[in-house]
Amino acid sequence: MSGIAGIFNDLWYTNIVCIDATKSELTDKLEAKGLKVIIGHGKYKVQLWDVIIYSEATSECEEVLEARKIMKANKKVMVILNYFQFLWEVSKYFITIGFAWTNGKSSSTALAIHTAKKIVPNFGLGILGALVPWFKTQSYTINSKAIKDIKTIFGYICTGKWFSSIGDQQSSIIKKRIFFVEACEYKRHFLYLDLDYAIITSLELDHTDYYKNMKDYISAYETLVSKVKNKVFIPKWLKVHSTLFDRLIDSSQIKKVPIKTIPFKHIRGKHNDVNASLIMALITKISKEPKTKILSTMSSFWWLRRRMEYLTTNKNGAKIFTDYGHMASSIDFGYMALKNKFPGKKLYVIFQPHQINRILTGRKDFVKTLKKYDNIQIYDIYAARENMDEIMEHHKFLKDINIKTLDDLGTEFAHACGGTYTTNFSVITKIIEETAKDSIIVIYSAGDIDYKLRNFLWK
Repeated sequence: MSGIAGIFNDLWYTNIVCIDATKSELTDKLEAKGLKVIIGHGKYKVQLWDVIIYSEATSECEEVLEARKIMKANKKVMVILNYFQFLWEVSKYFITIGFAWTNGKSSSTALAIHTAKKIVPNFGLGILGALVPWFKTQSYTINSKAIKDIKTIFGYICTGKWFSSIGDQQSSIIKKRIFFVEACEYKRHFLYLDLDYAIITSLELDHTDYYKNMKDYISAYETLVSKVKNKVFIPKWLKVHSTLFDRLIDSSQIKKVPIKTIPFKHIRGKHNDVNASLIMALITKISKEPKTKILSTMSSFWWLRRRMEYLTTNKNGAKIFTDYGHMASSIDFGYMALKNKFPGKKLYVIFQPHQINRILTGRKDFVKTLKKYDNIQIYDIYAARENMDEIMEHHKFLKDINIKTLDDLGTEFAHACGGTYTTNFSVITKIIEETAKDSIIVIYSAGDIDYKLRNFLWK
């Protein structure tokens, strides 16, 4: 959502109001841009002429509910869209390329944008779910040569009218520029997008608060593939136990890409070879540039915020990294990358689980992966969009092992992983301050610990 606000700001819109429930690094950045930020819902009076764009987490917040009431009372159409509905509108007017799978969506989207903006002339706009230092530490980037066309498109989405300056020439800008977008599968939101191309690197059950099982999860991707207008790029080895998906994979619409080792200068890990190989095939298709030029451009990519990001070294000499990883496979990727980079060092993991359902349905994988680390600390489960009473009702086995509260679950989960559980952030800061020189500390979380950590380190 902060990326959408930033894009409007860069397109010279001035009356932008950003509302969030809590203060964060993202709200700090919006304020630094000069945008109006309100912390807490229900403090802004919605007007009939407002354009409301909201995240799924705030679909029932005061502002959205009030906007719907105003629209109904006045019998006039207002622009009230959730994040992916808005991206759907944007995607209609671009050659849209979506990056969708369980792990690495943000990393691959950023890598593709980094490459395309340098060598693809008709690149227009890119947005993802992470901050990228080389995009001015924002989650989006705009081709400055395309900014007038993009503003015209955004103006039409918000008003339903083409600006008079373009007149009858709107056809000259529609589907002429390329739009790269991270396509999240949560609640099948990626199906909103009007995709010309897509990339899928892996499929692993996630968002179990919504998807019933792997079959349900795969069905969303089956629909996605069937909707893509041009090509879908997948690893040559990708196998899915689904008759429909296998049939789609064998169709001419699917491009099976062999995975090669990509000599990155700055990022590491075998999963990056998968991402880069697929992006190489994509950029070759849309640009006709030689592979040597694409590879050279791609290999200079640095890193994203919270994707195995080096933060600092403590007073004892222990290096500290932070990572957005919240799936067991992501934590395992991190383990392999750090073990390869720092052989002989002890690896200390601090993990803040994101959502209760994830650690219940993926428990075996989490336990297996976390036990690889030399020291394990589990911090304050971030129960986004979840209610513990409903979880207890759905996972009845919790009562059998005497789990009654979220803290009970955290303690039991940590014990199973061979670690300890705490909700006290001072325990985390003590670990960070006192860990010995021969260790590497990595913090994994899609929750709020990263914001607290940065404030602690650079207060």
